[in-house]
Amino acid sequence: MSRLYLRILGSFWAVMIALVIGAVGLTWIVLLERSDDAGRAPAHLAAEATRALGDGGERGLAAWLTSAMARHPGYHIFVLDADGHELLKRPLPPRAAWIVEHGQQESAKPGDLPPPPLAARLLPPRPLPVLVSANGSEYRLIVLPHRGMVAPFELPWARVALLLLALSVTGVASFWLTRSISGPVADLARATRELASGNLGARVAGTVSRRGDELGGLARDFDAMADRLQSLVDTKERLLQDVSHELRSPLARMRVALGLARQPGANVGTQLERMELETERLNGLIGQILMLSRLGPETVRLVTERVDMREIIDNIARDASFEGQARGIAVDWAPPPEPVVVLGDATLLASAVENVVRNALRYTADGTTVALELGTDAAAGLVRVVVDDQGAGVPEAELARIFAPFHRVAESRARESGGDGLGLAITDRVLRAHHGSARAENRTAGGLRVVLELPLAA
Repeated sequence: MSRLYLRILGSFWAVMIALVIGAVGLTWIVLLERSDDAGRAPAHLAAEATRALGDGGERGLAAWLTSAMARHPGYHIFVLDADGHELLKRPLPPRAAWIVEHGQQESAKPGDLPPPPLAARLLPPRPLPVLVSANGSEYRLIVLPHRGMVAPFELPWARVALLLLALSVTGVASFWLTRSISGPVADLARATRELASGNLGARVAGTVSRRGDELGGLARDFDAMADRLQSLVDTKERLLQDVSHELRSPLARMRVALGLARQPGANVGTQLERMELETERLNGLIGQILMLSRLGPETVRLVTERVDMREIIDNIARDASFEGQARGIAVDWAPPPEPVVVLGDATLLASAVENVVRNALRYTADGTTVALELGTDAAAGLVRVVVDDQGAGVPEAELARIFAPFHRVAESRARESGGDGLGLAITDRVLRAHHGSARAENRTAGGLRVVLELPLAA
């Protein structure tokens, strides 16, 4: 067992034993106070006995004793003559005999009397009421509670049983309390060690995470942290695999072009142009990967300034209109009359919007229109950028994944038309870094709509 377990168990058990001892001690004191009149007759009983003795002598006293026993069932009432014999020939209980002895001789020698009852041992000896008849005969009156509340404590076996019961109850309670605290802590420690050793599937036991207290909350937070770590590691591994694949593709084409250029009679100029094109693609891909890495949630550093989104989109729309002329694609853009200002990094925001617009140009049908819209939602405090194309759209199951790095809707599509799969991923991370969001939906009239939302500057 761990030190924490033993420390908690010992602390709980010590406190509970102290409470039990205190409660028993206090109860004992109260009971002793209630039994403080043991051996002393209440005044009215002594007065009644005196009158009965004066009126009827010993017979009258015996008659009164019989009547008093019936009228006061809560007491044991005894009357002893001068020789120590009980008037009704009844045997005296041990406690009454001890009181009689102490009432008659204040300094009894050890061994002269049986072991005194525990409660009587703690009470000072008191003289017994003495009744004197007309002829000078003396009688002693003893009045005891019928069922002494301290009686169970006077039995040795009862005291042992009570002690064992107290130890058992407090031990079980302390064990349960200790397990309820140290058990979840031990399970959390186990899961932490497994996670630290590389087991990303380590989780806290369900019985702990379902608890409604702070330990249950800690277990749920640990599981959420482990889920997040596993998700991040899986994403990094997939990204690394995708990056490796993407980098191999232009390098492979460059190697093919180099091999063709070495063949006799080859058009070296054409192959050099091809290698230059692949080099540019490789350079652009590396730049995109570096930007995606820089936009990670832990590393992004924004240059915050007031940015007019109307100006950014206006410049992007002019460039898109120029590029779309070769395929007969028009750009529909009507700037709002007033500036639309957000707080953020102008370069990153321009890159995010440009990636969406270029994606729309790439997939919209020839001779169609790409529509750009910029507006504000004052109630929600948002700036909304909407980009519509008239392409084939995206399957509904793929809509939530098009912002993932290197994700392509159609893997069979040629790399030349499909892009590198990083543009929308960069857009999504730029928007998240600016506390915004990006989403995609299919238009009813056909094509894809991408909506970018950013907080409106105050």
